[in-house]
Amino acid sequence: MDSIKLKHSAYSEWVVRNTLYWMSAITSWNLDSSEDSWIILLENADRETRQELDRLLNDYTLRERLMLKTEGVRNSIVENVLASVEARLKK
Repeated sequence: MDSIKLKHSAYSEWVVRNTLYWMSAITSWNLDSSEDSWIILLENADRETRQELDRLLNDYTLRERLMLKTEGVRNSIVENVLASVEARLKK
């Protein structure tokens, strides 16, 4: 197994775990954590596998940033929908 270290400061647990979920179709993996890094053990870390890992890390990093930037708007939408449902139930 090949070991890959990713800094906690660069990748959240959410990003790493979502990435590894999709890597399961490609290779077996184990995830561990040190004080400052995620430690990923990949059974197969050939060039294509590493490229897919990098692609998924990028994808989920962008998704996480988008989620954080739109959190307020999404919460507002949910609150408005729930208030509307509550108002209809009181009628």
